[in-house]
Amino acid sequence: MPKNPNAEEAAPQADPNARLVVTAENRSKAQRWFERARELGDKRQYDHAIQYYVEGLEYWPDAVEEGCKPLHGCAVARKHNGGAKPGLKDQMKHPVKHKEPLRAFLNSMWLFGHDPDNVGYIEAAARTAAKLRADDAAMWAAGVLYKALEGNPKTSAKHFQALLEAAEELGDRAAARNEQIPGETAYQLGINAIHVMRRRFPKSRDMDLALRNLSTKLTIHKGKYQGGESYRESIADAEEQAELHDLDRVVQSQDRVVELTARAEQEYAENPDVPGAFQKVIDLLRRQETDEAENKAIGLLVQEYKKTGDFRWKMMAQDVRIKQLGRLGRRLQEEGDAEAIRKHTIDQLKFELSSYRERVEQYPTDNRLKYEYAVRTFKAGRFDDAIPMFQAARVDPKNRASCALHLGRCFYRKGFLPEAMASLSEGLKEHEFDDDDLAKSMLYWLGRAQEDARNVDAARKTYGRLLQVDYNYKDVRARMEGLPAGG
Repeated sequence: MPKNPNAEEAAPQADPNARLVVTAENRSKAQRWFERARELGDKRQYDHAIQYYVEGLEYWPDAVEEGCKPLHGCAVARKHNGGAKPGLKDQMKHPVKHKEPLRAFLNSMWLFGHDPDNVGYIEAAARTAAKLRADDAAMWAAGVLYKALEGNPKTSAKHFQALLEAAEELGDRAAARNEQIPGETAYQLGINAIHVMRRRFPKSRDMDLALRNLSTKLTIHKGKYQGGESYRESIADAEEQAELHDLDRVVQSQDRVVELTARAEQEYAENPDVPGAFQKVIDLLRRQETDEAENKAIGLLVQEYKKTGDFRWKMMAQDVRIKQLGRLGRRLQEEGDAEAIRKHTIDQLKFELSSYRERVEQYPTDNRLKYEYAVRTFKAGRFDDAIPMFQAARVDPKNRASCALHLGRCFYRKGFLPEAMASLSEGLKEHEFDDDDLAKSMLYWLGRAQEDARNVDAARKTYGRLLQVDYNYKDVRARMEGLPAGG
């Protein structure tokens, strides 16, 4: 692959506000990388998927929908599956302060893909994308950064300052290019960030000036598009367009979401039979991400389920509750109360088991639901129940390798060592990669089964394969060293 295929496009141009230009040929090449990345992501091969997304972004850095967003999705899924964060060697190999803007952006995205909670990585992605003039990617990264800063009370003022600078720069460039919506979005993002920062750092003296500055720029920018209509007509039209725009925006103030929710609830009350009106209310309530709004959404969904008998509404209510339980679990982990964490883990697992059991009963041919139910059944230690569900769910190619891993672990816990080794060996043969998290886990448990079966040579070979891939994986070194000499 050529190094920095967009180097020519990324070079400084006469117009400092010009967007990065990407050729049709490079977009086509990027799409091939993205398509393969999606396939890998569907197979839960997150490490490889992230790498493929980064490779595609090298050809098309501004591909937000095609590259940046799905990479973010893989990053979150990888984290939930226990993916390790980048170490010092990874950071040295992927410096975010690379002299080439494109390489700096790609390095930032790679690191973000392996640690999506690190505000420094997404801040670097926003900064380097802006320097590259990939303004769509920069705006997306700035939006993700805003959400991260808004939700983390421990972030420092310098991160907010970096966000403000990026938002103002993107807004100024969009205004210079006469791009209405991008300019408004960037300026509004900066204003929203200032409001959060003022609450977080009330003693900061520069916020009032910064707010006046961005508010003035936003007002001037909006005024350029009011045309020859009367002031009242212009304002009415602007409000209507702003509402439509805000409904689709990822980044917006909490007050604005509450306002949109109230309006959607009124519209639904007046016209309950309008298609999509109820779903719009639910989506906006969920977007607030507060217990109060989510509890209201749950109540409405259960009520709609009882009225219509449509199970999808109840399933959506369950999803909202599962999200709440996950959020509470993360908070308890931060607080470190071991007994509270233990009790909450049990309660959450019970709820998820009940929810997925009901879903499988409603949709008995949906193998993905069977897989999700089987995973929770495995966590509950009900291996006899989990085994037939994993066997049924493995017909789905997306979950086949994971089913092999779980089947192997179920057989191992039951003491059926030959069956465990057969399942894990088969899973490794079918699995495309030997260095991702799933492959490493299958190797580890295959080695454990071989060790317990006193097949020392086979265990040594399996542990050796794992050590070549990840020298620090769990306790594999100690197990390798503890194997008896000879066969």
